[in-house]
Amino acid sequence: MGEMILNPESAEKLVRQTLADQVLDRLMALIEHGDLPPGSRLPGERALMARFGVGRPAVREALQALEKMGLIEIRHGERARVVALEPSRVLRQMDVAARQLLSASAEMRDALREARLGFEQFLVREAARRASRKDVEGLRQALAAQEAARGDPARFVRADIGFHVAIARLAGNPLYPALSEAMLGWIFRFFPRLLHAPNVEDVTLKEHAAILAAVGKRNPEAAARAMKRHLMRAHPRYQKAGGAPEERKRGSAPGRSRNKR
Repeated sequence: MGEMILNPESAEKLVRQTLADQVLDRLMALIEHGDLPPGSRLPGERALMARFGVGRPAVREALQALEKMGLIEIRHGERARVVALEPSRVLRQMDVAARQLLSASAEMRDALREARLGFEQFLVREAARRASRKDVEGLRQALAAQEAARGDPARFVRADIGFHVAIARLAGNPLYPALSEAMLGWIFRFFPRLLHAPNVEDVTLKEHAAILAAVGKRNPEAAARAMKRHLMRAHPRYQKAGGAPEERKRGSAPGRSRNKR
């Protein structure tokens, strides 16, 4: 093999790590390698200071960084505990960044709507292929919970999300329910008036019942068509209902007409 020739212009600069970063790296390695499994307690601050030869500030900064990552839980008067990572917990850690991305870009909000359209049709196809009688009954109960939430918008939205997440659970992948819940949370955050149209509760329940019926008949394509009709029915309202707060303010400025439902 020939000798590697380094180009001086592409030289990489090494960044000196702080003590806190070094402690963080070592603690993350212990968690990743299973030396600190989920549910286990980390050593106390003094023990960590002695182990790594650093002061209390470095240890505390490293622990706070682990907590922000969602890897540990810190409670007053107790040693930090390693948490069991689940898809929903990981996505919640990304939620703030995702909301910032969607808030800043109308293009990203439109991409979210398009992604949901394809994702939900895929999920309901898989649900129809896989659903057992027990699964269908669980989905029926989710719809009943939404019917019981009529007249209570906040509760109705939660039940709406619950129905779609119940479909995602039937698709056979533990990531799907977490992704579905996160996506729907963003949809209702950035299109907050989607459920405020006249008779929207009745129409939504009727469409959900059609989706349930297709899943119950184990008909993937009928289920996908019912889901597409459900989502596309709301589509014309996305532009009217959505937009970041600053865009809605610009739209209501003098001399500009407001969108009406």
